Amino acid sequence: MSLLLAIISYLIGSIPMGFILSEVFFKKDVRTMGSGNIGATNIFRNFGKVPGLLTFLLDFAKGYLAVFIGSRLLDEKGKALALLFVVLGHMYSIFLHFKAGKGISTAFGGILFIDKRIALALLVVFIIIFIIFRIVSLSSISAALLAGILGFYWYGLSLFSIILLIVAILVEIRHKDNIKRLLRGEEKKLF
Repeated sequence: MSLLLAIISYLIGSIPMGFILSEVFFKKDVRTMGSGNIGATNIFRNFGKVPGLLTFLLDFAKGYLAVFIGSRLLDEKGKALALLFVVLGHMYSIFLHFKAGKGISTAFGGILFIDKRIALALLVVFIIIFIIFRIVSLSSISAALLAGILGFYWYGLSLFSIILLIVAILVEIRHKDNIKRLLRGEEKKLF
């Protein structure tokens, strides 16, 4: 059952929502535009607020749905496994040659289903950092770091806290270019 859940979650995560929206509604490949990312921020920059918000909501829904399925198939273990594999799918989509998004929206959707306290804390930190700096990547990186810490704070050494830490590390890895630009003072503000 664990393998089946991993496959289902990975495939849900692999559906490249931003890419699909850009192709269907704008007849453009968003991977050739801006940062080249298929996530909500790059969609927002290139196509506007509504497509950006829709991309966020659809990517968020992938995480929420996968973890919901995980909860039905394997309870607590299922939630944690689904979170990991839906994020992996989003980051390394089988439909886009294993290169896709950075996992923030999808991870947030899954985390919200598992623990609203953690999700709320991450959202607050994201918003505060964004209001101060207006840099989405910095806000995302900060929230991911906090996620790794809060998992252990509230769950101790558990499957969920370990997977949350892995997801946080994966998010940091996917933001490595952003981190380099941040260190050089070259990262773009959203507006």
